[in-house]
Amino acid sequence: MTTPNEKSSHGPSFLRWAGSKRQSLSSLTKAYRDCEREYIEPFAGSAALFFFLEPKSALLADLNGHLINALRWVRDEPTLVHRRLSRMRRDAEQYYYSRKRFNKLLPYGLESAVLFIYLNRNCFNGLWRTNLSGEFNVPFGGTEMGANPPLELLQSCSAALNRARLRHQDFRKTIGDVAERSFIYADPPYFTSTERTFVEYGKKSFGRDDLVDLLNGLKLADKRGAHIALTYNDSIPLDLLPRRWKLLKFKVTRNVGGFAGSRKKQTEILITNVD
Repeated sequence: MTTPNEKSSHGPSFLRWAGSKRQSLSSLTKAYRDCEREYIEPFAGSAALFFFLEPKSALLADLNGHLINALRWVRDEPTLVHRRLSRMRRDAEQYYYSRKRFNKLLPYGLESAVLFIYLNRNCFNGLWRTNLSGEFNVPFGGTEMGANPPLELLQSCSAALNRARLRHQDFRKTIGDVAERSFIYADPPYFTSTERTFVEYGKKSFGRDDLVDLLNGLKLADKRGAHIALTYNDSIPLDLLPRRWKLLKFKVTRNVGGFAGSRKKQTEILITNVD
């Protein structure tokens, strides 16, 4: 297991991600005590906890096909991905040209993977957001995004990903297929009905019905013997959770809703069935 910044100043993952748990990794590791269990993450995102823990075996899944494609290319060809990224300028002109090109591509192949990583590293706040046509539309994040992920980090992530299965699929299937000796870490989009937030899940928003399905799926996995860790904000309906599950509150700093000038501390909750 690494420390959060041991691999590089980027943290353990080569991706930026709105809602990433990079700030909270030390707290989250408390739930993963049995290292022999397969690590399951149904909302992979930046996979920061996965790269931090470096489990022996894992399943990373997400409904974002471009994300899974990028993970596969970093797993298989980290040097080639780094070489292609290094050739790209990090300015507004290059960014908007790359975004236009990216939106013409299917979530397969090297070009799509490199453009996904480039846009992720250079867009505003690490957001993934699409319009009604399914086109990525997050603006350029400015010139202070930091350097591209170094080759050493991509190679380290590649080594970890070679111990993982990667799946482009809905969280319901991922959780429904887990075995007894599994550890599920679920960090879904945060549903809220009172604030404007970017909670995109596939071609629609992640809503209350999705949250209820997630909680029901986790309860069934719990009955099969899986260890569970779920992170969410403090609006989660606690009445839907088993009483014996434990709650740990922690503070994180967020750009609330993805808007500049709205950075503030928020309370999030780690919910687990692990003693």
